[in-house]
Amino acid sequence: MSIALSADGTTLALGSADEDCLATGVNPPGCTDDRESDTSAGAVSVFVREGTTWTQQGYLKASNTGAGDWFGLRVALSGDGNALAVSAIYEAGAGRGTGSRQDDDTAPESGAVYFFTRSDGAWKQEAYIKASNADEFDQFGGALAMSRDGRTMVAGARGEDSAAAGNQADNSLDESGAVYVFTR
Repeated sequence: MSIALSADGTTLALGSADEDCLATGVNPPGCTDDRESDTSAGAVSVFVREGTTWTQQGYLKASNTGAGDWFGLRVALSGDGNALAVSAIYEAGAGRGTGSRQDDDTAPESGAVYFFTRSDGAWKQEAYIKASNADEFDQFGGALAMSRDGRTMVAGARGEDSAAAGNQADNSLDESGAVYVFTR
């Protein structure tokens, strides 16, 4: 479970990486946490506070939900709560960079980060993000942070094997780790 709170204390994101519904998208119909299936696809619930009352505003799933992805392992909110980053470190997409293909699951545990925005109380996935040099077992998104204005996001990949600064192709140092910075 992971938790992020907006700076003004009115938006709360709760990541549940072990959640079992295999639906996709924002507020998908028919999702009940079927504890018998044990898929660990993951989900994020977003709550908002008005006065002293908290209500659920959104139920977020990955656009390419998969069993064992652990979507929601890490969450990060902008200061105003209108931008949200969610990691899925066991996601297996083989794409690289922002907006890559989501239907090629040949890179186990490469990891992904999903970027959501809120407008007029409605959540929308804006981006599917992979490391620029994504490889299997990198676990991209194992650490996650966002700037107060929501314009900069940082994601860590503890399994990245790069041995040299600036040379992403050099994978000669097992699990040395890496940090990736994204701006919008």
